[in-house]
Amino acid sequence: MRPLLILLSLISLARAELDLKPLEIWLGKQKTLQSLDAEFVQERKLPSLKKPVTTPGRMRMVRPGKLCWELGNPVKTLAVSDGTTMTLLDVSKKRGKKIDTSSPEARQFTLLSDEAFRDLAGFQNTFELVESRMSGSIYQLTVRPKDKSMRKHVTWMFLDIDTRNHELRALDLEMDDKSRIRTVFSDTKINAKVDPAIFTPDTAGYLMK
Repeated sequence: MRPLLILLSLISLARAELDLKPLEIWLGKQKTLQSLDAEFVQERKLPSLKKPVTTPGRMRMVRPGKLCWELGNPVKTLAVSDGTTMTLLDVSKKRGKKIDTSSPEARQFTLLSDEAFRDLAGFQNTFELVESRMSGSIYQLTVRPKDKSMRKHVTWMFLDIDTRNHELRALDLEMDDKSRIRTVFSDTKINAKVDPAIFTPDTAGYLMK
């Protein structure tokens, strides 16, 4: 019993000593963020595959709540939120469905536009902060969702924040099936003009659920 108590005390102490300053600075920058346009490369690791699957993509976001997530070049998968409803489209199979933006399935796409990323208090209310460390100029933070329904889909989340420009370099999600989705962002344009038409996807010819 005593070793267990010591272990729990050490874990609590480690969490208490998390360096939150880089996180605070990055979150502070989010307060002035109204739109975002970024290229990315997504790497998906599956337990059943020896090698990860790597796919390029593009993300565009306008606050509050609007998001367009394109995966593949040409686009194979499209996730679009108008702030109320998320439309998920399999472009190659011409199939799709609409889901509520508050659903856990939708939130794995809309996390970055969530209110949790507005300030430190909101972030701490949404996520359990587990570990932080520096790797060169990259601040790495490990968190897990507090919401049980969200945790059924996303069990862990890892953020890489570049402390030189206070921008998100990468977002890594560990899913409930033990797969991992790592998204590395590049060519990020903050508060750039985004065509509002992209948030109303054309579903003509799609079999929708």
